[in-house]
Parts: sequence; C-alpha cells; structure tokens
Amino acid sequence: MRYFLITISVGIAALVAFMLFKHSSVAVPPKRNPAPSDYGTGITFDEAQKSNKPMAINFYVDWCHTCRAFAPVFDSYRAKYSDKYNFLIVKADNPENINIVKYFYIPGYPTVYFVSADKSKKARVDFEKYFDEKAFKQELDTFLKN
Repeated sequence: MRYFLITISVGIAALVAFMLFKHSSVAVPPKRNPAPSDYGTGITFDEAQKSNKPMAINFYVDWCHTCRAFAPVFDSYRAKYSDKYNFLIVKADNPENINIVKYFYIPGYPTVYFVSADKSKKARVDFEKYFDEKAFKQELDTFLKN
C-alpha cells in the first residue's frame, strides 16, 4: 500500500510539473531552415513600382530547397545594397502574384530580375551569380550603369 501511494504521489507531481512548465515562457528556438516567405523586405511590389529606385526581385516558392538556401543570401544583399535598390521577394505560387509572374518569364526557382527605376528595362540574373556576392554586386553595378 505504501509503495502504491508513493508511486501515485510521484506520478501526480510529475503531471503537475508538466502542466506548469508546458505553458512557461521558454524561448522558442529559431527555425532551422526558414522559408523565403519568413524574410520580409518591408516593401510591396506596388510600393516599389511607385518609387524611383530600381528593383531586385527574387521569385521563389517555399517548397524549393534552393530558394530556402538563397533566401538568407538575398536578405544579406538587401541589407547591404538597399540604398541603391528596392529588394523584393515575390512568392510565385501565390494566386495574388499570378500577373507579376506572367509578366516576368520565370523558368525556375529561384529567379532574380533587376528592373530599372523607370521600369523600361528588366534583366534576369544568371543563376551562377546568386550565391557569389562579388558577382551579384557586379551585376547590380552593371545594370545601374546601363
């Protein structure tokens, strides 16, 4: 009988402890492999269209592993070069973005386009330059000069 009471007491104590700590304010660990949509650029496509800055647009889908790998790289470019460009991310499989995706021919994901400030020209960036910051920066500078 004594063994039974001790076992029940320990079980109840463990259950109470679990219930108390279940809803505690423990920090949530960061996502291990965030999706591109987890990164915000702070500007919408419509807002960027109205501004007088050229755009760098990353077309992506969340299920694409390369898009997931490129998202933090593109975000680092945004942090460094947002003085010259508006950096945008466009979720290609979102029905709201269908017209944007149709306007820019998207052969695969991710796809990055540069668009001039007056919106008269656009250029697709070669995939080989996406992960090479020096090459990407050179593409940015070349596009600004032309």
